[in-house]
Amino acid sequence: MSETHVRKNPCEMSACANSDKASARKSLSEQIARASSNKTSEHASQSEATDRKSLSERIAHANAARVDGAWSTPDEQLVEAERRTPFQVCDVYCAHAEELLAITGQISAALPSRAAYLARTNPRAAGHPDNRSVKAHTQVGNPACTFVWEIRNNKEGALAKSSDAQYAKALDATDALKDLWEDEPWLDELQIAKALIAQIVLLDDDLRTKVLERANLMAKECANTLAPYLRG
Repeated sequence: MSETHVRKNPCEMSACANSDKASARKSLSEQIARASSNKTSEHASQSEATDRKSLSERIAHANAARVDGAWSTPDEQLVEAERRTPFQVCDVYCAHAEELLAITGQISAALPSRAAYLARTNPRAAGHPDNRSVKAHTQVGNPACTFVWEIRNNKEGALAKSSDAQYAKALDATDALKDLWEDEPWLDELQIAKALIAQIVLLDDDLRTKVLERANLMAKECANTLAPYLRG
């Protein structure tokens, strides 16, 4: 992360070191809350294609199921297959899916899924079939939303009971990640990967120059080729 990336909250926490601990945390959580609300191809063999189709059919069946009762986690194999579904939109993403998932998986493992978050914070919404689908178990919740809910509603939770140093570190990590979600409450892992890579590139002077030059060349070449035929 760039050294110029400003971390307001740890500084504010330091400035408030002599004030009441609960008041300091309330102020910090209010800032996170405001920030959150303002933004609130054919490479496989025939057998692999058959396996993928089988998994897709099972995912579709699981998503279509309308089962009454308590929230539950679907079969792990279905969840893992669904994590890879967004990457199938193009060959480039598909070719690098495992590399990208190895990175984003660290984030998704640390944060609640859409289904898990709603099951905890809004049981009525969690009961909707869309929020109990396999897809909902692979969409990752916005860390700012989770942070704010935890500090406001889970007074006996690990975050509420953490030391000032631990709290500041968790707040700093939330601040570093929350912009990946922009205005969204949850993202799939392809969306997280694209946002993460874009931020890393834009925050690094050398990478930014090289990548933007190549992006500009590609955009210019394709645009100049297509404009006479598709501009209208």
